[in-house]
Amino acid sequence: MASIKDAIEETIGETAALKKFLLYAIPIYITYWLFSIGNMSWCFTVGFFTILMLLTIFEKAFHNIRNEKNYILEPLNIFSYIYSSTKVLFAFGPMFGICYWIGIKLVSLEIPIPLPNIQLIYTIIVWTLLGSIVITSLLNYAKTEKVKDAYDIVLISNTCIDILLAAVFYIPQAAIVNILFLGIFAYVFGILWYLTNPVFIFLCCITLAFNMVVAGHYFAQFDYENFAQKD
Repeated sequence: MASIKDAIEETIGETAALKKFLLYAIPIYITYWLFSIGNMSWCFTVGFFTILMLLTIFEKAFHNIRNEKNYILEPLNIFSYIYSSTKVLFAFGPMFGICYWIGIKLVSLEIPIPLPNIQLIYTIIVWTLLGSIVITSLLNYAKTEKVKDAYDIVLISNTCIDILLAAVFYIPQAAIVNILFLGIFAYVFGILWYLTNPVFIFLCCITLAFNMVVAGHYFAQFDYENFAQKD
């Protein structure tokens, strides 16, 4: 069974993990800083590349664990990173755009059932299902790193519900771990300084990058346990 504990322990034990997470945290912190000073044009620009970086980190962690490599994080090679992130953009971007467009159209429909919060429930269901399709598409690509696999509709339809269930189990576990970890630092900084302290914000940035790796590791475990024989 996929274990978040194993994912965390192996990620922490990765060679040069701290150095890599410090580097990953820099663009995240810059995005936050641009947002905090109200420079939204640069915030969106840097934020776009930061999100792409996080997706690439997630994808590479999944790929490396799923294919039983002896490392989780990629070596720090800027040219390799640019190549990998470009492929992720082509694999993830169009599917995300299509699902977002479909979601907007679907949630605009009025549900003719006179029950309280039925429209909200319907909206949550729509975005949850579409979100699972997008994630499944990215994971299909990450398994082989062939862009065409991100658009394999048959494979997506066969596995998206399983991926959704894996996410349902993963999210509460990840939330508990993050609350326990960041909660201690939040309490200390809240008492001694303030929660907008740059050191605390940078720590949160490191934690975000760390979470992407752990999530990739966790879903790789799940995928291997449930779909390896089918592959």
